[in-house]
Amino acid sequence: MRIKFSGHQTFSFRYGWLEKGYAFINAGRGFSDDSAIVDLGVGKNMVDSIKYWCEMTGILEEGLVSNFGNNLLDQETGWDPFLEDHASWWLLHWKLITNTAYQTAGTALFSHLRKPEFSKQDVAEAALRLVDSNKKAPTDSIIMRDVDCYIRSYCGTRRFEKKKPGAESFECPLQDLNLIQPMSEGDLYRFSIGAKASLPAEIIGYAICEYLGKENKNAMVLHKVLYGENSPGQVFMLDENSLIEAIEELNKNPWRGGEFRFSESAGIAQVHCDLDIEDASQLLDSYYNRGNA
Repeated sequence: MRIKFSGHQTFSFRYGWLEKGYAFINAGRGFSDDSAIVDLGVGKNMVDSIKYWCEMTGILEEGLVSNFGNNLLDQETGWDPFLEDHASWWLLHWKLITNTAYQTAGTALFSHLRKPEFSKQDVAEAALRLVDSNKKAPTDSIIMRDVDCYIRSYCGTRRFEKKKPGAESFECPLQDLNLIQPMSEGDLYRFSIGAKASLPAEIIGYAICEYLGKENKNAMVLHKVLYGENSPGQVFMLDENSLIEAIEELNKNPWRGGEFRFSESAGIAQVHCDLDIEDASQLLDSYYNRGNA
């Protein structure tokens, strides 16, 4: 995996950017086109930022719309073309942090920090540890800009100021996940660890399926699913009870949910997933089509 500490031009993505970028590329256009600024209605740096976030969330791959992008955003058949369901932002958060091509300050933040409370400097130090010791490390300012951008994406900027009535919102949708909270003293933050009311079991199941599938396994010790690098437990900041409850809920799902289960033997707890990684999207089908069943 490559290290990527730039590309967003310090902009967190805003409401409508991912859908706009998807539609733009789906129409056969390119971010390097002379007309991109006019077509997207933003400045040059924001064009680059839209490209970055579309690629990092898996909407685009190698300049083209991905299968995941079509499954989620297609106007006719997509799961959630206008990203109106809160679950979609959890799904995009998972894709962003577990991007298979790049590691970022976001990767360090959720998978390598290992602190319930932290500062930006803590995240920067964790991000620096991602860099191959045999390669030249990026400058501190480059890393810190990436750290700042990711924390703003999840926590905002004016942390204790109320937004003025009628003011335009430039907030990132990921802030609605409430995964990171500012602390009242100093430049410190804390993770919100535990159950997430807006996080469906099917999204957790999809993440478990991908996580196990990347290692070609259909079972894994619970501790690793909770605390391993890029694991569902770390990316969603779950505790043991909330993960087990999600697995139990999945087990009762009439649409392939029975392929998830939890076991404990000789004091070793394991998570089982018999669903192939290629079929993981069936769980998302079952969630998004639940009202049509």
